[in-house]
Amino acid sequence: MTRIVIMASNEVGVIADISRALADADINIETISAKALGDKGIITLTTDDDDGALRVLTDADFKASADDSLMLSLRDEPGALAKVAERFKDAGVNIQTLHILDRRDGHTTIAVSTDDRAKAESLVDPDSII
Repeated sequence: MTRIVIMASNEVGVIADISRALADADINIETISAKALGDKGIITLTTDDDDGALRVLTDADFKASADDSLMLSLRDEPGALAKVAERFKDAGVNIQTLHILDRRDGHTTIAVSTDDRAKAESLVDPDSII
């Protein structure tokens, strides 16, 4: 799944502007998270049209980039993420970004991008890949 990351000013209306631009292009937001970092904000999202969404956002003058994220479903318990991160560490796979997208029914969904996706996939339980 492609994850889109947007760097924007931390100001009133940014989420409204992003969601309106996508809605006007008939693109549905599937996941979204936002974090303020001083005068900047980072918005991370996935959509039902990743290529179209990236084009719409850049055309609307947002600083947006995309990466191919590995989506995993982990048991929602202490140490579940640590086990995956330690496997990556031991194999020399660098985690570039990681986001917890959802927690429900005893499972946590995460999106992780690494410097070697194929190797990362080989290090996790195939049943955990979404």
